[in-house]
Amino acid sequence: MIKFLKRPYPFNTDLIHNAKIIFFISVIFGLFLFFLQPFNLNELGFSEKLTISGMTAIITFAILSFNLLVLPSYFTKIFTTDKWNILKEIIWNTILISELATGYFFYFKYANIGDFTGLAFVRIVIFGVVPITILVFFNQNRLLKMNLSDAVDLNKKILSKMNSENNTVLFESEYKNDSISLIVNTITLIKSAGNYIEIFWKDKNKTNKHIVRMKMQEAEDLLKNYNFIFKCHRTFLVNTHQIQKAQGNSQGLRLSLSNIDFQVPVSRPYVSKLKEVI
Repeated sequence: MIKFLKRPYPFNTDLIHNAKIIFFISVIFGLFLFFLQPFNLNELGFSEKLTISGMTAIITFAILSFNLLVLPSYFTKIFTTDKWNILKEIIWNTILISELATGYFFYFKYANIGDFTGLAFVRIVIFGVVPITILVFFNQNRLLKMNLSDAVDLNKKILSKMNSENNTVLFESEYKNDSISLIVNTITLIKSAGNYIEIFWKDKNKTNKHIVRMKMQEAEDLLKNYNFIFKCHRTFLVNTHQIQKAQGNSQGLRLSLSNIDFQVPVSRPYVSKLKEVI
């Protein structure tokens, strides 16, 4: 049981999200008192019930704001997801509910309204803590399953991407003797030369070049499923994994690629897309 209670549990440090939750809960508590009228509030007039409901909402808002906005902002080392677990979440919720019940108790006693007794205080704490504890257990299990599933899916995509980079593509020339098969990720760039293309690819630390009688559009079609092979100019396809640096001047943007002794131009319409791909 202790081992289970020490399992990781996320603490929400998103203050904007917490502020929205605080506002929502405060309104719900106020409406709950106004319409269901516990603690013999049904004996009061409309304006009194409205005042009590409003004050209850304000008390709820103040207590939750202090605990969920102020404290996490100042004690960041305590309220972090890395150090949070199921046991801390249950204790924290118990403290919150106890503080809320205390606030309601003193307000009702101070205003001398309703029938908010010590027994009612205990009931609020018990009936609040039990369902929240059960909810924490179920939520932890739900988050665990969801994150494990996401990790599996992501690993499949990573593996699929790695495998796709190692796929072999056949550049079939109109002259059969010029055809060549290459592993996609070894291709550095492809340059159009009329009805031919020049393919530059890496073999260990050496860059090779091969000319194939093939139109640029055909090469694009062959490589369209590999998003790291990017058309940066009407005459160039580049492997974004092998871009070393980019340089810009008044004439435009140019790329330096691994083991290539010339720079590759980037047409202006392709610049924003290149940023996304990289």
